Amino acid sequence: MDALRLLHFADLHLGVEALGRPNSSSGLNQRIHDVCDRLDEVCATVEQDGVHAVLFAGDAFMNPRPSPTLQKLFAERIRRIVDAGAGVFLLVGNHDLPKMAGIAHPHSIYTALDVDGVVVGDRAKVYGVRAGDLELQVAALPHFSRAQVTAQLPEGTDPAVHIEQQLSERIRAVGRQIDPALPSVFAGHCHVSNAQIGAGQTLFNVSDVEVSLSTLTTDQPFPYYALGHVHGRQVLLDDPFVAYSGSLERVDFGEGDEFVVTNRAVTHKRADPKGLFRFDLVHDAGSWRLAGAPEFRPVDARRFITLRMGRLGAEDPMADLERYIVRARDAGFDAHDAFVCLAGTIDAADRRRVTSSAARSLLEEAYDVRLALDVADHAVVRDPRFAERMSELEALERYVETRDDWADDRDELLRLGRELVSEVIG
Repeated sequence: MDALRLLHFADLHLGVEALGRPNSSSGLNQRIHDVCDRLDEVCATVEQDGVHAVLFAGDAFMNPRPSPTLQKLFAERIRRIVDAGAGVFLLVGNHDLPKMAGIAHPHSIYTALDVDGVVVGDRAKVYGVRAGDLELQVAALPHFSRAQVTAQLPEGTDPAVHIEQQLSERIRAVGRQIDPALPSVFAGHCHVSNAQIGAGQTLFNVSDVEVSLSTLTTDQPFPYYALGHVHGRQVLLDDPFVAYSGSLERVDFGEGDEFVVTNRAVTHKRADPKGLFRFDLVHDAGSWRLAGAPEFRPVDARRFITLRMGRLGAEDPMADLERYIVRARDAGFDAHDAFVCLAGTIDAADRRRVTSSAARSLLEEAYDVRLALDVADHAVVRDPRFAERMSELEALERYVETRDDWADDRDELLRLGRELVSEVIG
């Protein structure tokens, strides 16, 4: 075999239920069905393209304690991929990792049962994955935390320098294990320092540790780097090809379309597509290389749409809301089966005149409609430390930093706070 057909995807977060509601047929939250539908699209691509191996770059579940139902839904689709003849590599991400040492992660079951065709990457080393008649070498860098890397930090050492050195040594070590006669790729669940992080992902604590692009790629033999952990699709380098495939489903309105309706015009900012990368490796002149540029394949992810409007007047705010929606529709706004957020301003005295049920009646085709109306004349005395707009996580960090009496417990308080915010908000 002189060519391999490969597929790269990441960040399922199966179990996220934010904004969804129970599906009337199954009783499961519709957001679980959305994620499974996207994974079914991955399976279909494997079957239709005759893919030899699938690289999953981490975060299969929302937390390391998925219910048996979620594990079954995931395993059924992994079995479908294997039945199509493809080997599967499952990298462990931060959402898959238990907080306590000694507790198994959700993918441990595949290793314990020695499931044919499925390889789990939970250590920084090179794994062999079945790919047709060949063995694909996958150099793995599963998720790591600052605490892991600095556990035995020498006194007087700069943590940032130590982290970079430790990561560089681990990455160089897996590079040295590669047999150039066999095909190889790199799979990592990490935050590359120049990757762009969306506002909606700050709650996932992606910046605990960063790795530089040069540390990943300098003097390494890999033609392709399959990355996970960042939810937006990004190509960081073309040669070698270093890319985040992004999450398969959208998590919040920050990843969706945005329509802005003013008295003069309607503008539309389109959401980036969600999907996977399909690429081929070919054997040429004694080495393995990419056969052309990898192809990004979009999937039919659930749409999130924010409609930003002007002020809703006191005379008839519902009529104003309807006019804004009509103007947006004339400009291409399509709410069919989408999560819709209606954002605008209104006087405090009129806020109760615009209800969620009334707003939904104007967009019956939408999956769900949320109101985000700022009260224009509602004066609030705020702590000056929190005067500007910030996320829940940023507010938490700022508050903890002001408490000198909490200095010894700061890191633990922030860790627990991040977990709580992530569980509450999703």
